[in-house]
Amino acid sequence: MYEHNVIAVSFEDRSKAYQALSELKGAGLEGRVEVLSASIVTRDEQGRLDTPEGGDAVVGAATWGGGLIGLMVGVIGGPIGMLFGWTGGLLVGGAFDIRRADDSDSVLGEISRYIPLGGTAVVAEVNEYAVEIVDTLMTEQGGTVYRRPADVVLAELEAVEDAYRTAQKEADKAARQQRRAERRQNAEERIAALKEKLDAA
Repeated sequence: MYEHNVIAVSFEDRSKAYQALSELKGAGLEGRVEVLSASIVTRDEQGRLDTPEGGDAVVGAATWGGGLIGLMVGVIGGPIGMLFGWTGGLLVGGAFDIRRADDSDSVLGEISRYIPLGGTAVVAEVNEYAVEIVDTLMTEQGGTVYRRPADVVLAELEAVEDAYRTAQKEADKAARQQRRAERRQNAEERIAALKEKLDAA
């Protein structure tokens, strides 16, 4: 029996993150853990996420970067992540200014915090026969492990996607209403100006 989990492992030393990814792949090849997808993720000082590929140290990242992990990183680092304040920036104004007051229950928010500004993390989707295996491998490289069931992560991804679509519709509706109001005001101003000209004639 195994646990289907998503893990995020934060590292202060970027080279240790690459080594940890290599160790994780090795454990997968040995059958000690099943690695479904895994990647290095970095965050720059502006909050932007990147998944660097290539180089001898990034063993398997290009091959394993898809699936749930690719989707998760895309959500955290994209417009949805900005909406919920996970990217280091936040879309503000109108319907987009709905950042959660309490982020403590947010799995994606917690994962995002494991990739601090200027930081590096290994994120992976794994089937774990014993969590101690990954914990030991990551701790030996100086990493701190955050772990959540994959189905919980997927459920939250679905929920925030729905919330984002709803917010987008509300923002579009507000923009349409504003344009209509501007057109109406513009028409009234043009009518008033024309009337003024006719009265002066």
